[in-house]
Amino acid sequence: MKKAVFFDLDGTVLNTLPDLVKSANYALKELGYPTQNLETVRMAIGHGIRNLLRELMHCNDEEQLDRCREIFKEHYDMHKADTTKPFDGILELLRNLKQEGYKLVLISNKYDGATKDLARKFFGDLFDGVYGSRDDIPAKPNRELFDIACQENNLASDGIIYVGDSEVDCEFASNCAMTLIAVDWGFRTHAQLVQAGAKIIVSSPNELYETLKSIGLNFA
Repeated sequence: MKKAVFFDLDGTVLNTLPDLVKSANYALKELGYPTQNLETVRMAIGHGIRNLLRELMHCNDEEQLDRCREIFKEHYDMHKADTTKPFDGILELLRNLKQEGYKLVLISNKYDGATKDLARKFFGDLFDGVYGSRDDIPAKPNRELFDIACQENNLASDGIIYVGDSEVDCEFASNCAMTLIAVDWGFRTHAQLVQAGAKIIVSSPNELYETLKSIGLNFA
């Protein structure tokens, strides 16, 4: 079976934060809730849009959350790439991995349509599989999307490395028995990743590439 590297999306390969903040605040304002600053939104990201809005709204009214989520999605679908872009060095990293024959898979808690659209826009066909959040499948850190990705891409579930930037990714990697490489250029700090249990933390795509080599992927 081919070796594979699985990636998170937000805060790992794409800097999506400004566009997420813009759409979240648009939805909050439409429903009369206070808007939030960038750092507040940053710390709420990771468990999907519904949970992001729940935390920002401090609301457990499911109908209100449904309405806010729909407003968010309508706005985000139009503005999700206004300022979003890959982190410096990510495209080169992915191209190198692809050229060396490794399966690349993206698994995100962003809703599936936006995940696929952004992956296609910024990465073309670099990823062999792209999986976003769906209402019929539990989100990360549940391992169901991982199992689906392994099956659809003909991958054994062992020996896979996961690259992510949050405590959700730490838990997801653990649930799936993946080796985690955490990146500290995303939505959590180095200290927060340590607190979440990350054992390997890198600070640049070049360091990520060197770390992948050092833990046994045997790149040329």
